[in-house]
Amino acid sequence: MQTRPVNHLIYWTLFVLIGSYVFSYRQNFPYIFYLLNLLVHLPVLLLYTYFVIYLLVPNFLLRRRYGYFFALLAASSSLASLLKMYVSKNLYFALFIPKALYPEQWYTADAFLVNLLWIIGPAILFAMFKYYKEWIRSQDISNEAERKRMATELQVLKGQLNPHFLFNTLNNLYSLALSKSDKTAVVVAKMSDMFRYILYECNTIEVPVYKELKLIEDYIELEQIRYSDRLSVQFDKEVDNKNWLVPPMLLYSIVENCFKHGSSPDPDQPWIKISLKVKNNLLTFETSNSIPTRTKKFNTEGVGLLNSKRRLELIYPEQHRLTTRDENNKFYVWLEITKPEIRFS
Repeated sequence: MQTRPVNHLIYWTLFVLIGSYVFSYRQNFPYIFYLLNLLVHLPVLLLYTYFVIYLLVPNFLLRRRYGYFFALLAASSSLASLLKMYVSKNLYFALFIPKALYPEQWYTADAFLVNLLWIIGPAILFAMFKYYKEWIRSQDISNEAERKRMATELQVLKGQLNPHFLFNTLNNLYSLALSKSDKTAVVVAKMSDMFRYILYECNTIEVPVYKELKLIEDYIELEQIRYSDRLSVQFDKEVDNKNWLVPPMLLYSIVENCFKHGSSPDPDQPWIKISLKVKNNLLTFETSNSIPTRTKKFNTEGVGLLNSKRRLELIYPEQHRLTTRDENNKFYVWLEITKPEIRFS
């Protein structure tokens, strides 16, 4: 069953019933007379309302043919007012009102204006309901389109991360293989765990933070194998809720940026400090790393960090703060994500 006819029937039924009660109450006159009044004049109200809303508005007003619209609106309103006066005299009064209560003059300027208001009022109210409903529907369509666009962009961003991750980890493995390191087998096992996470855990918008934490720990262990004692890494964790949800590889990308754009080009004694705190509805993630002193111009933000910024904008538009700072041969990243409530997996 179509909802539009039902909605229209409900609107006009409520208009007649409620309108009759309001006028009866205000005029201190029997309810039945106002109910009969509206029922007798309802065909005129319907004809005028649907003529304006479904003919004049779409064909003239919405097409910006304002001159034609207002001219036809004035003509149809005047005609409808006169028609209502005619129906009132020859039907309503003739059937239901005693002759002692007949007006001295039927067609006057005051009567015309009163009937004009009676004609325009329900049409305006009808238009308000109709276009508000259409506005809600258009907002839903717009929001759905925006959600699809965001989902597509997120997929593209995640697609950028995977090849980036693959390139960097295979590069580490290649370096160990060239040096014929005894730790190559350990690295392969760690990489297998990391690739399993990429393939099977990263197909959702968010994952429990403990899984992201495990990925970061495996990655740090791989990098420390590669750097040996030359690299100092400090990782502090304070996680009250291990099921707190974060976008997959978001925190990893920030950590990976510390290694690739801080430690990797540093021939001296690079260092990295990482801090993760999850408490109640707040996640705080901080990283700092050394920057080579001999490099005058150095790019401290790689693809991963830029990717993380965009993903945060899409997933948490009003719920995050991400700042970066480059000073005194150090690079800092500070991330805060606030959620209205704790979500569990």
